[in-house]
Amino acid sequence: MQLKVKEPENPNEGNDNEQTGSSGQTNMVSNNDFMVPEQKDFIEGDGIFGNTQTFDSYMNTDNGLNGTGRKVDQYGNPYDTPYGNNTGNAGNQGYDPNNSGSSVSNKPRKLTKKEFYISPRNRKERDSIVISCIVIIAAALFDVVRVNFWLDILKKQIDMVNKMSETLGMQDEYYIDTKAIMTTQIIMSVILIALAVGIFIWKSRVCAISGFVFTIVNIIYTIVKAHNFRWYWTVIAFGYAMVATIRFNQAWKEYEEDGDWKREW
Repeated sequence: MQLKVKEPENPNEGNDNEQTGSSGQTNMVSNNDFMVPEQKDFIEGDGIFGNTQTFDSYMNTDNGLNGTGRKVDQYGNPYDTPYGNNTGNAGNQGYDPNNSGSSVSNKPRKLTKKEFYISPRNRKERDSIVISCIVIIAAALFDVVRVNFWLDILKKQIDMVNKMSETLGMQDEYYIDTKAIMTTQIIMSVILIALAVGIFIWKSRVCAISGFVFTIVNIIYTIVKAHNFRWYWTVIAFGYAMVATIRFNQAWKEYEEDGDWKREW
């Protein structure tokens, strides 16, 4: 059986190669002659009814950006901005967001103490300070609520003990002054909160050390007088705050002296 040769439907389908003329040159038209942005006679419109400008004139002006006449790149960004190529400034110029027409030094500026505190390198000390202050304030408020609660619960028993001490003439030894107890507790809680605020705002080593000593003294006093172990949470919190503030202030001092201003960010 002899197979029949199938003719292509398109007579030009079998000839996909470039057709050449009698002179040996290709007959196909190239688009490279029409779209070459590097040519100086390349024209770009400025809107439907706007003026036209050449590609070179577009690259040598800022296309009306702030009216400064600075060179822009192919994206319209001035060369002296962080988004420009910055080739014409040899790395000596920077961009000032407050004054787009002025040039500032490319060297990083010195951080303030607040900026240095929130920088990533001080994350450990910052977390210790924040958590310690929260624990101290919470413990101080809890002590006020706890003392007030027990004084209200034991009010009848306290009144009975006071009456018996008055009857027996032993007020100096057994009389319980609930008002003085509550006032003392409020004063001590206010002192603790004030020290915690000083640690949080000023990163004060003095406040941290003072609070640590203050709570140690109160622990010893309550153990000796009342045979009760208290203030341990505040001692731990002040201990962490003391270490964190000392490390932070040492790092800040080294930063000011050495001028290591490129390490934090």
